[in-house]
Formats: sequence, structure tokens, C-alpha cells
Amino acid sequence: MRIKKLPVNLMQRLGVVTLLLFWSTFSPVLAQAPALAPTASADSTSEFVTANGLKTIHREVKANEVVAVQIYFRGGSRNITEKNAGIENLMFDVAQQGTKNFSKSVINRELARTGTIIDSAGGYDFSVMAMRCVRKNFDRSLELMADMILNPLFDEKELALVKDQTINGLRQQNDSPESTVAILSNKLLYSAHPYFNSPDGTVESVSSLTAADLKAHHAKILGTGRMLVVVVGSITLPEIKQKLEASFGKIPQGDFKNEMVPAFAKASAPEFELVNRPVATNYVRGTFAAPPLDSPDYPAFSVAVDILGQLFFQEVRVRRNLSYGADATLLSNRANSAYLSVTTQKPNETIQVMFDQIEFLKRQTIREEGLKAIVSGFLTKYYTKLETNDAQAARLAEYELLGGNWRRLLSWIDEVNKVKPEDINRVSKAYLKNFHFAVAGNPKEFNKDLFLSR
Repeated sequence: MRIKKLPVNLMQRLGVVTLLLFWSTFSPVLAQAPALAPTASADSTSEFVTANGLKTIHREVKANEVVAVQIYFRGGSRNITEKNAGIENLMFDVAQQGTKNFSKSVINRELARTGTIIDSAGGYDFSVMAMRCVRKNFDRSLELMADMILNPLFDEKELALVKDQTINGLRQQNDSPESTVAILSNKLLYSAHPYFNSPDGTVESVSSLTAADLKAHHAKILGTGRMLVVVVGSITLPEIKQKLEASFGKIPQGDFKNEMVPAFAKASAPEFELVNRPVATNYVRGTFAAPPLDSPDYPAFSVAVDILGQLFFQEVRVRRNLSYGADATLLSNRANSAYLSVTTQKPNETIQVMFDQIEFLKRQTIREEGLKAIVSGFLTKYYTKLETNDAQAARLAEYELLGGNWRRLLSWIDEVNKVKPEDINRVSKAYLKNFHFAVAGNPKEFNKDLFLSR
């Protein structure tokens, strides 16, 4: 059973981990009870490394019969160039269309028979192939997934079909003004940075890719040194260790070096770029540099962005009726960013109100008891997003790949609870500035100097 692919540009807006959380919530769902929250599951989470260097994080969950397996490949945008951007997304998509041991028809039949979901996604820091199944079908489902990773066929006809679908999606990216400003705003900040080469690729880069290119790239990234496996579900540690050693035990380690991602060269100055488009309402997005997951500032800034989103809702939507959608969103890439977004017929007035809320966070001190209530609500939303096994797997991987180590996730709640009012002021002053605004609408409606004032 396959899930329908999300719009190609959604990866850029949400990030891979968020997409996996989205996928676990809104895809065809295998019935399962809420799983244990991370802190309550600390004693059931462990790791092991196979003899050939494949690291696996395992969390046993006994509350349901679902098993989520996610296999990550480090590198993301560092694995690609302007000429072959989009190759990993395309490679993993085509790998699901047939392998040396299973034809496309057999794969589709087995996925449907077992109720298994297998899909893939690519991002700025890594790509992932993800599988979810019920325990009784785990052996067969893992066999299919492993063969997609180890022995993809890269059939020319299937490649042509997937390329056509991908290229059509890329051509439609700018059909939506919301997508247009999202992509452009990112590009303003990501200029002269590895992230500038989108994991989705371009029409030109994807059109040029051949089966030989996919085979060469597959051989390049198939090494345990860049791979990570995360398993969450009703399977014991000895069982999963035996299965993974049997499936992936012959992969070479390779020579991958997990190098640091540079900071954004253009993060220290604001930017503004307008797309002249006749639309019923104007679209605005401002991307800016933010602390990464392994930064001591990340917990406090996560709470600050949550507060900012609530302030936008109250001031922009409820009190002034300037927009039905004004938001602030923090991502979790290795070189991290966040963004402000709004759709409105009065962009100057709206952005001034949003700037005023930012100044409020910088200058006003929230009372201790009020912040405790805010943090409690923030953590409730956090727990709600981790009710599924695949959502927990995605979060464990996020901390392992981007946050220093998966064990840091176990202290996340304590770190958030330690956030003080003065921390909110401090991180707001440090990061809520130098916005890279991309807007779509009527040029007469925008005061460029206002947008560049923060």
C-alpha cells in the first residue's frame, strides 16, 4: 500500500522530519494505540552497531502491534550539485518500482496484501526510506524494503514514468503563490550555501538524470558509515539485530565523513524580493537564521516561536482581522532556519503588527507563572505529535543526526521546563531579526523599507 506523494515543494517548507510526522498522522493509518512518550520510554530505547558499522536505534513499544522502520542516508544537499539536484528523491522513488528480486507488480501486491506502507523523502541533511507494518508481516515487509535499498532495478521505463511525475510537480511549484514565496524566501537565505541546491531539484537537473546516474549515485551512498536505522515497535532487540545483520550485514562501511554544515553567509542582513502577481490576497514569507537542534538556545527559542505564533493569531487574526493565517515556524535542519508567514490584503499594516509582537517578546518579561502555563501547553502539543511509532522514530533520528545524539531527546522535557522569562527575551533578541522576505502580490501594496527595517 502506497501513500500519495505530497507536493514536491512541501519538503522545502516542512523539512524531512516534519514530513514524516505529517505522513504518520494523515496517511492511511494502521490502527494503533498511542505509544509511550519518549521520557517514559527511556528504558526501552537502546542502540547497537553491526560488525560492518551500521548503527541502529531501537525502541520497543508493547502498546500496539505496529513496527516502524526508517533508514536514513546522511548528506542531503552535500551529496548533490546544481547539475544533479533531485537525484536522491528520484533514486529512492524509482527503487520502489522494482528490484532485482521483486517486480513492480509483486511489490504492489505484497504491500497491499500486508497493509504495509513504504515511502521515501529527501531533505537538506539526509534522505530516508520509511516503512510501517504490523508485526505479523514484519519479516516480509522488511525483505521488500531491504531489497529496494540493496538491489534497485532502475528500469528505464519506470524511471521515465517517475521522472515525468517529478518534472510535472516541479513545473507546478510556482503555480501557487504560497509555494513561490516559500521557495524564494529560502533561496534568499540559502544563497552561497549547500542548501541552495534543493533536494527536489529543478526541471533541468531532473530532466538530465539517467538510469546510469542513479546507479552511480546509489553505489556512492550505499555505505554503513552514512546510514542510520531507527526501529520503533513491537519487536525485541535480539530480533531486530538478527534481521538487520542478515539484511544489511554485507554493505561496506564506505568513506563518508560527516562534515559540519557552514553557517548562512547572508544571515546578517535583511532582504526583500517581490513577485508581481495578480492575486486576491498578498503572500508574505520571511525566512531567518535560527539555532540548530544541538544549540543550548534551541529549547528556549522553540518556546519563543510558539509564543510568537499565538501572539500573531491574537493580534493579526482575532483583534484586527487582518488575515486568517499568520504564523511563525521553527525548522530543525543542521544549519537551521525559521520563518514568518502571512496572507493578507494589507501587508504593510499586517507586517507592522507582527513586528510589534516581536518587539514585545524582546522587551517585555513574561511572568514566571504565565510562562509555566505556556510551556505546559507547548509540551502537550509536543507529546501529541509523538503518539505514533513512526513519529517517535523520526524524532529519535532527528536528534541522532542533527542534535548530537538520540539520548539528548530524553532530556528535552527537562530542558524546556528550565526555560526562564529572561531566556525568551534573550533568544528573541538574538534570532528574531534579519528577515529574508519574499512576497507575491501587487507592488503598490508593499513598503520595501518597512520590510527591510528588521
